[in-house]
Amino acid sequence: MTKVAAVQAAPVWLDAKGTLDKTIALIEEAGKKDVKLLAFGEVWLPGYPFSIWLVPPMASMEVVMRHRMNAIAADGPEMKAIGEAAKKAGTYVMLGYAERDKASIYCSQALLDDRGERVMNRRKLKPTHMERTVWGEGPATDLKVTETPFGTVGGLCCWENIQPINRQGMYQLGEQIHVAGWPCFGMFKDIREAYALSAEANLNESRSYAFEGGCFVLTPGSIITEDMIDDITMGNEAARPMVSTGGGAAAVFGPDGYRLTDPIDEHTDGLAIADIDLGMIEGAKVFADPAGHYNRPDVAGIVLGRSSGPAAAASEPDQAAQGEPEAQA
Repeated sequence: MTKVAAVQAAPVWLDAKGTLDKTIALIEEAGKKDVKLLAFGEVWLPGYPFSIWLVPPMASMEVVMRHRMNAIAADGPEMKAIGEAAKKAGTYVMLGYAERDKASIYCSQALLDDRGERVMNRRKLKPTHMERTVWGEGPATDLKVTETPFGTVGGLCCWENIQPINRQGMYQLGEQIHVAGWPCFGMFKDIREAYALSAEANLNESRSYAFEGGCFVLTPGSIITEDMIDDITMGNEAARPMVSTGGGAAAVFGPDGYRLTDPIDEHTDGLAIADIDLGMIEGAKVFADPAGHYNRPDVAGIVLGRSSGPAAAASEPDQAAQGEPEAQA
């Protein structure tokens, strides 16, 4: 059995130093509880730039710039400090963070081992909607996993987890423990038109990832606190009803889709901790292995070979205009 945990906590919003200190404290807490893998949510450090969803792009530039200026390098001093904390705690850490690479910012995940070494780094392949005004795209090679003493670990950020091709790609890499890094679900709460952004909808996606892939899934995320709301809404009174405190929804799901952790109050910092046994994966995969005996790569090849979207359609000849070949005399 291995103890794993998903973090549910409020960052020190858009403050790399303050959030770094809190990160180290949470790692220390996990070490005392013998957690071997601790997972943080999407851009936990320095926090998710929620304002981009509330005001026009140019109006949100103040927040975008603060987010940029508090992004960290994959090999920078902040990452080294987190590595030292992981080493002292004897735990692996999956960190969701805003990564600075020269003049560009990416939504990234880094895995640090229990010796404090960064053993994996990846970038979100396709930022979602308004996020494209903040982050660049990651390379196609950033579907990746890492072997650890307690299983094969991978991760995806937010709605990367709903993309069928991403999921299948991770399953085929032999992923056993998946970190589905989410932001906070305190935005647009109880707004029917925004149900797709709710905790319920996205926890269902995480559960289905576990069930479909026959793997464990950790769902860390952050919290919005009362003192963050003025900053997030940037003084826009019309935006205030769209932002709520709380929004935490950390959980761990088993490879049969069963929830292994009790809910934590959505306003409360905490760790969703579960003991996992890779033997449960064998029980799931005997029925359905989407990367093995339950896979049809021939069907996948045909489906993925079909055109998709306006870019692909525009690059292909108009089959209808060509018509049928004339019959031979």
